[in-house]
Order: sequence, then C-alpha cells, then structure tokens
Amino acid sequence: MRRRSRVLAAWLFLAPALAMIALFTVVPFVQGILLSFQSWDGVSLDTPFVGLDNYRYVLHDTQFWGSMKNAVLYGVVGLVVANAVSMVMALAVHRARRGSAFFRTVFYLPGVFSTVVVGVMFSWFLDPNIGVVNQTLKAVGLDGLQHNWLGDPKTAVIAVAAVFVWYHWGFGFILFLAGRQDVPKELYEASSLDGARGLAQFRYVTWPGMSHVTGIVSVLTLLSGLQIFGTVQVLTNGGPAGHTEVPTLHIYQQAFQYTEYGRAAAMSVIFGLCLIALACLQLWASRRLGGSTDSRTEKGR
Repeated sequence: MRRRSRVLAAWLFLAPALAMIALFTVVPFVQGILLSFQSWDGVSLDTPFVGLDNYRYVLHDTQFWGSMKNAVLYGVVGLVVANAVSMVMALAVHRARRGSAFFRTVFYLPGVFSTVVVGVMFSWFLDPNIGVVNQTLKAVGLDGLQHNWLGDPKTAVIAVAAVFVWYHWGFGFILFLAGRQDVPKELYEASSLDGARGLAQFRYVTWPGMSHVTGIVSVLTLLSGLQIFGTVQVLTNGGPAGHTEVPTLHIYQQAFQYTEYGRAAAMSVIFGLCLIALACLQLWASRRLGGSTDSRTEKGR
C-alpha cells in the first residue's frame, strides 16, 4: 500500500512536467511530421494532402544539400578544433598555480554572450572597411593581407567556423576542467612510479579518466555545430551566394520567407533524422573508445 501511494505521489509530481513536455514537444513534433505530407502557406485553413511531393522536392533541392555539407563542416570543426582547444585550456588551467580563477572566467566568458551579440560583434571586427582585423593589419604594415572576410566565399566559411569555435569553447572548457579534477591523484602518482610522464600520462591516465566527459562534450558540440543558426544569420545570412548557408537557416527561409511550410517541415524531418543518427553514432564511438582506453589502463596496472 505504501509503495502504491509513493508511486502515485511520484506521478502526481511528474504530471505537470510531463504535460508541458507533451504540449510543447511531442504535439509539435507530431504536427511537424503530419505537415510534411501537406501543403500550407501559413495563413489559409486549407492544407491539402500532397503525399511525398515535399520529400521529392527536398531530395532534388541542391541548396538544401549544400547547406547540409556546411553543417557537417561546422560540426566537424566543433568536434575536433573546439574540443581540442577546450581540453588544452582545461588542462593548462588545472596545472596553473596562480590565476586559475581569472583564466576560468576569461575562457568561459564567450559562452555568456547571446548569438546575436556575438554575430554583431564579429561583423564589426571583420568589416572590410572599419573592421578591427583589417585596421590592425594596416597599422602594422600588412595592407596586402586586408580582406573582405565575410564577403569572399573562400574565407566566409572559415570566418564563421572560427567564430563558432570561439563562442563554444567555454562550454567544453568547463566540463573538461570538471572531468580533469575528478581523475584521482593516485593514478598519476602510480603512473609516475612506473616512469610515465607528459604524453604517456595523458594517454593512459588523463584520457581514459575523462572519456565519459569527452563523449558528452563531443556529442553536444557536434549537435551545436550541425544546428548552428543565429551566428550564421547575423554574420552572413547564408551568403555570399549561399556558401555559408546551413539547414536551419534554409528551413527558416522556406517557412517564413517563401511560406512553404510543408517543404520546411519535410526538411526538418530529414534533418532531425540525420541529427539522431549522428548523435547515436557519436555516442557509440565514444563508448567504444572509452571502453578500449579503460581496458588498456587496467592491463597496464
């Protein structure tokens, strides 16, 4: 009887949260899937069923698949570059004897700003006429390196990726720092007695000890890179000529600029399935990597 009353009380406490999730997550998700099989302009009450026409359009939309390539690029840059920078900073701050609190604040600071603030700030920094970057190059006599960083297709993607790394490294830095502090000191003392130093300690002690944190940060950073929106919209709005466009921006334009809500819903379904598949693959790879490093560590002991 007591167990039933406890279970009932638990469900009563969970009911408001479950209702909110159902209302604002599950219902829109189902409606989005249904809308992907319909045609709607966002105003009329008529939503005719069009079958797979929206999906056929998406499969032949070269602009959408080009934006998917850009999203993969940003995701890989976030996964490799942003995580590597975050981990290096976390390890350096952990070893610092002085000023660690200051560096924690400075390294995490970019993540405090909103995407709009970051976009406007770097739009000014990279402006070809009055931007800080070009003005600094001119001041030091490197006029030949001045460039229209966001207007040239060759540099626009790199510039957006660099801004993404700067904006997201604080999140990974905090988690990596917490993960490094959770690695027992005894493991480092034991490895030192065995003659392990530097890279050997990182490979056999630090990396296995932080494998679970690394997996979580990798998945979240990868998904952030794939779902990038605000930074691209403010910096380039997908330009020049669509070279920096990403799926989220393309879906937004299809729905709110061209009023093709059915096509936008079909793109969202395809993009969402790709995100789920990549997240599952990344989690599987992280667990395999974490398991193999843990087994090597146990064998080494």
